[in-house]
Amino acid sequence: MQSKLNKTNGEYLLTDKKNIAVMNRGKSNTLYVIYGSRTGNSRAAAELAFEYGKYIGMDCELLDMKEFPYNEIQYIRNILIAVSTHGEGDPPAVVEAFYQFMHGDDVPSMSGVNFSILALGDSSYKDFCKTGHDFRKRLISLGAKEVYPIVECDIDYEENAKKWVVAAVDLFEKKLPRINQRPNKEFAFELNKRELDDYNAFYAKVMKKGLLTAKGYNKRTYHLTLDMNGFKGEFHPGDSFGVYAINSRLLVDKILRAMKYDGTHRVLVDNKSKMLKETLVHDFEITMVTPVVIKKYAELAGHRDLAKLVANELQMIAFCEFHDVLDLVTMFPAQVDQQQFLSILRKLNPRLYSVAASSLAHPGELHLTAGIIEYPLYNRKHSGVCSSMFADRLEEGDTLALFHEPNESFRLPTDDSLPVIMVATGTGIAPFRGFLQERAFRKAEGANWLFFGDRYSSSDFLYGRELEDFFESGLLTRLNLAFSRDYKEKIYVQDLMEKNGKEIFEWIDERGAIIYICGNKRTIGQDARESLKRIINIYRDIDDPAPDEYLKKLVFEKRLRTDLY
Repeated sequence: MQSKLNKTNGEYLLTDKKNIAVMNRGKSNTLYVIYGSRTGNSRAAAELAFEYGKYIGMDCELLDMKEFPYNEIQYIRNILIAVSTHGEGDPPAVVEAFYQFMHGDDVPSMSGVNFSILALGDSSYKDFCKTGHDFRKRLISLGAKEVYPIVECDIDYEENAKKWVVAAVDLFEKKLPRINQRPNKEFAFELNKRELDDYNAFYAKVMKKGLLTAKGYNKRTYHLTLDMNGFKGEFHPGDSFGVYAINSRLLVDKILRAMKYDGTHRVLVDNKSKMLKETLVHDFEITMVTPVVIKKYAELAGHRDLAKLVANELQMIAFCEFHDVLDLVTMFPAQVDQQQFLSILRKLNPRLYSVAASSLAHPGELHLTAGIIEYPLYNRKHSGVCSSMFADRLEEGDTLALFHEPNESFRLPTDDSLPVIMVATGTGIAPFRGFLQERAFRKAEGANWLFFGDRYSSSDFLYGRELEDFFESGLLTRLNLAFSRDYKEKIYVQDLMEKNGKEIFEWIDERGAIIYICGNKRTIGQDARESLKRIINIYRDIDDPAPDEYLKKLVFEKRLRTDLY
């Protein structure tokens, strides 16, 4: 059996180098600004650093991690990195290959390299800037010198990002020669970020709203069909759409009563005067709290019990898992003025949902799969912001404000003859429903193998009839299902993967199959990867690389693709 792994002179090489900046070897006086971004925030910060460096007169290069020429890393001496973290401390999918390369055995020494890092993330997760810190630790361990301290950014990243750009680029200006004179005009320190607001949203009408899970079952999942006629642009299975959710007015009223606020009071938000109630409905996160929010509130509240909670990191993280802003202000009451109260809250961010159908098979429509997060606590129902909206406040005929989030790294191959293996749990089935519809429409010859799992077949078999039809028609070559609570001995997707390990390895190693994993990163994201390692270890040839290296190469070749949340 001949290994598909390609390694040249001890270095992994990409086969697709389109749009990669041409790098001049030995240019130790060039400042390289490298970014890893899916949603665009890290890219916006990197572009600002690149433009500011050029404005000052330095020789600068701007590079994207997803297209990075790994064999050129040895020639870089001055680096600025802007990188985001996905969820629970993971690198985003578009960063994963570069991340694995930098943490592998083939990366050269970084002795003599100067660097600084901007780490972006979401403080609703514990390790919200972990990817940036991982790069920092790795560069230092390879001999690089951190010339300006790492800067962390939450979802309200703009001010910290601008400060980092000014400080870090100005520091490199002292180290590197100018190749051009600074122009007389002033530099505009504005992030060229994609505007995520209602002004450029697409408003889609809800055509259908249907329950996918069994009626009366305590875990609800909905299927939404939206009218996209008039939408400019293309979208594909594997892409996502961001939904601009708004908070429940009932929840806002309860917070106003708890804080003894007048909802008509005028407050300043982004230098605009708004009524307090309206800004809490539209602009701020209230269905969840983070350690940052709790610490800010504790500083204003001066509440003894809250101070004890802040002092215990584990208890504070546990509190954040299930409590919301109403819980926080009810359990730890304090007199805080309205403007101060808003200063502790996070801005309300859109929620991303995978495209759940092929636009070829369903022209003019967008399909979404929405799992509802809801649970009882303190004699009231707690819900996620989109969960509350989808389940209780959105009806057929209503409109949703959306924006398109392309994800080129999680799409079907253009070669219809290639086989694909799809692994999903829960709502992670959404993109694969679209994959199968698209392959059917294109009459793709490549084989399709789906592993899907959830709790009960009677209530959680999302799109079950459609999947069975795909199997009966022959479109799905193989369909393996794991409903963990249907039997006394629980069986999970990863168990079925290992049971079929020999065939999976043959599909990957001999037939060039692409593997897709979609679902919760803490469960299927980790478990499926570990199962693949064990499968590779059992069935690989003696000359094949070790499982970790084998998986890394699959990532580099874009044959292992993940979309985890």
